[in-house]
Amino acid sequence: MKRSHLLLAVPLVTLIFFSACSQGGTTATGDSGKNEAEAVVKSNAPIKLLFYTAQNSNYAQEENFQREIGKYITEKFPNITVEHIHKAKGADYPELIVAGTVPDIVLESSTNVNSRIMANGLHYDIGELIKKHNFDLNRIDPVLLQVIRNWGDGKLYGLPFMGSNLILFYNKDIFDKFGVAYPKDGITWDEIYDIAQKISRTDNGANYVGLRYNSPLVFKYNQRSLGFMDAKTDKAAVNTEAWQQLFANFKRIYDIPANAPSIAGSFGGGTSAMNMDVTEKLITMYQSNPNLNWDVVAAPVFKDAPKVGFQPNFYSMYITEQSKNKDAAFEVIAHLLSDEVQTKLSKQALVTPLVNKNIQSVFGQDIEWLKGRNTQAVFYNKYAPPAPIREKGTTFVDVSGIPGNTFDAMLKNGTDINSALRQAEESIEKSIADVKAQEAAKK
Repeated sequence: MKRSHLLLAVPLVTLIFFSACSQGGTTATGDSGKNEAEAVVKSNAPIKLLFYTAQNSNYAQEENFQREIGKYITEKFPNITVEHIHKAKGADYPELIVAGTVPDIVLESSTNVNSRIMANGLHYDIGELIKKHNFDLNRIDPVLLQVIRNWGDGKLYGLPFMGSNLILFYNKDIFDKFGVAYPKDGITWDEIYDIAQKISRTDNGANYVGLRYNSPLVFKYNQRSLGFMDAKTDKAAVNTEAWQQLFANFKRIYDIPANAPSIAGSFGGGTSAMNMDVTEKLITMYQSNPNLNWDVVAAPVFKDAPKVGFQPNFYSMYITEQSKNKDAAFEVIAHLLSDEVQTKLSKQALVTPLVNKNIQSVFGQDIEWLKGRNTQAVFYNKYAPPAPIREKGTTFVDVSGIPGNTFDAMLKNGTDINSALRQAEESIEKSIADVKAQEAAKK
């Protein structure tokens, strides 16, 4: 049965997992709470958990869920039955809740805490579970935890499981053709701009563009840690000098005459010299064009902030308030975050949330076509921290896509940066007003 056709009226496929091995990611002590928690998952008493993958689309295929999540649970807990459902038409949050099919564990973007987890009343502060199970948060990159807190209400409702990162892909053949040196880890935006100027041209009737990037991503996860709304008031915070400078940095690249966004350029098709994209492309790039001669380096950085990359784009696992098996759910998540499991996932080119250098060092090791490529570029930069957390009582609206969409419209319409940022400001404040009006109508 295809997940996209799954209806709530149809019973979920039940996956029974077998075998057990030592606990990973937790530290056993004589604490009574820990013993109680272990007894729950180590007993022969059957436990049923509903695992809901709201992200990513990869898990719409059951075999992918099994390969990256399910099989590791299979090897661990003999008494846990897991029902897995992926987000699809008829299986979104509201439908699940109305049907009484509330998941125990949700896999969701870390930036969707408020808009998806909290908005649907599924949030549960896992602080006590962390203490009870002696889970060491120091193993996780602190920036990733701060993202969950900042995009929520300051509490920790989940733990990051796997993520993505923006890296720079480059086509070696194009660089060789025009005698331009390859980019290196640590390259700055000024240097990238110079390279784009040298490469962007028409040659023998073919257009070669220097650089392409995804505007909504580079602004949502921007390296300057700029927020979209004021931290203390319900006002937009994009019409500022810092945002002007950020827009200017990316606009100058598309201002290069032969690199305008209107000029067709495809990295996979061999006409784009550089493409800044997500780490998942390390897999799909080869699959779409196995003959392309490419490599990667870390995302470009600002000269005054060396080795500061973009903000993290991670998927986290959340335990719901409604779950009746929170201890078992937490032990499952803890195991998936164990060094053992994360090492195996890292070898498959999944970006780990752990700070363990040994786990990072084996990234992509089991992927044949990644051998010899600069895959450690994924970890070269440190994550930029999220924007400061907004004060309690302010209105939450997810307007993170507005700056990028406004930027693209600016390029298309030929407007200036100041006008574009005023438009973004107006769009954000309209979104805030709309949400506040909806909240007032409910009272």
